Amino acid sequence: MNARLPLRRLALAPMLLLAACATAPRQPVGQDSAIATATSLPPLDLRVEPPDRIDVPFAPAPDFTAPGKVAAADANSVWVRLRTRFAMPGCEYSPAVQRWARTYTQGPDRFAASLKRALPFLMLVLDELERNDLPGEFALLPYLESHYEPVVGRNGTPAGMWQFMPETARSAGLQVSPHYDGRLDAWASSSAAVAMLKRYQDEFGDWRLVDMAFNAGEYRVKKLLQDNRTALSREELASLKLSPITHDHLAKLLALGCVVNDPERFGVTLPEPSEDDHLVRVTLTAPIDMRVAARLADVPEDTLRRYNAGHRQSRISASAPMHLLLPKPALSRFQQRYTQLAPSAWSTWDAVKLRERSGVEELAGAAAVPIDLVGAANGVDTAREFAAGATVFLPSTLGKNVGTPLQQQPPPLSPEAQQRASATVTVKNGDNLWTLAKTHKVKVGDLRRWNRLGDKAQLKPGQKLFIQAVD
Repeated sequence: MNARLPLRRLALAPMLLLAACATAPRQPVGQDSAIATATSLPPLDLRVEPPDRIDVPFAPAPDFTAPGKVAAADANSVWVRLRTRFAMPGCEYSPAVQRWARTYTQGPDRFAASLKRALPFLMLVLDELERNDLPGEFALLPYLESHYEPVVGRNGTPAGMWQFMPETARSAGLQVSPHYDGRLDAWASSSAAVAMLKRYQDEFGDWRLVDMAFNAGEYRVKKLLQDNRTALSREELASLKLSPITHDHLAKLLALGCVVNDPERFGVTLPEPSEDDHLVRVTLTAPIDMRVAARLADVPEDTLRRYNAGHRQSRISASAPMHLLLPKPALSRFQQRYTQLAPSAWSTWDAVKLRERSGVEELAGAAAVPIDLVGAANGVDTAREFAAGATVFLPSTLGKNVGTPLQQQPPPLSPEAQQRASATVTVKNGDNLWTLAKTHKVKVGDLRRWNRLGDKAQLKPGQKLFIQAVD
């Protein structure tokens, strides 16, 4: 095993306690990438404020600059792109890897469905890995951490698809506030996470240690290694005095790579992305109500909120990053409608209850805005008339004259979104499934099902458990 893998490196960043330094300017992305910049947007500012034995050698990283061996017709497949960047040992690394691969694929169709839901974000992360010459396996890290769901943190718990703690996120340059949480911003959090992984590789030179540092903390791994920078065998690495959860974390990551690399072995059919799965990042010139943005883009509100979960309120905060992620087909219609009105007006729209019967044309004329914008913002035809008492989205200057403003609240989530809304808890000494179920008012059986725990599974301090919201 080589201590340093032959990948192109960035300059060594200053050693930090929790997070990454500023990233280099971004390189252009190809037209088939999962995310494109519709308008000029500066790069994210990540500046920091203050088992069983088995003798399998660790595989070196492939030369990513070498010509690919896949057919040209398949070159842009997300799974081909991912596999050609695989740099870690896979299925045969250890029995634990094979065991976890079988666990993940106990229900092949369910596993494939979860990957399909993850594809928009997975392709975004893959773009970042390609920009930074990092192995493809790390595109599976958010699946391991959260199934690529923008999990909301509670009371200082990890959040987002990368499961960043608040202090780690802030150290990485991500904003965390009641109005905007960068951990839930898929683009911003992925930029920060990939920068962190790149720095860990520059420090450790071993992708296995990079994964362990991501899970257990950079300085904990450095302390164990001390001055030993020689290549570690599988047995030496397994003997590091890290939590069993950290050793299992590596096995799980390799297991996911194992399945993606050879899905037929596990009866899995990997899903292909649709056009709607490709995300486009657009720059906003002023805040906008998320409900209005969804109507302008003709995108379901739940979908827009999932893609832009970092914005925690109905109206984007003026202090938050001014960008949205949209499905690629929605880009042109959103831009066309958005640019028809002075951008500042979009930050002053309100939901109002009309006092009198009014038509779209009448309301648009009173507000001095294009008629199709009022129709689009309310998801109706321009010939539509609203009855007295109907709730309508209007510019606030008009709304207060024709109706009663309603208190802004996040719209109700769909049943699927409610089911997926979840948090993670960290197991402490003395915790067991019964006490955790009682504390969070859920069933023990649900805890086992959500976390794939067997009847005889024992909890360990430091272990993370998913707890889904139950209404």
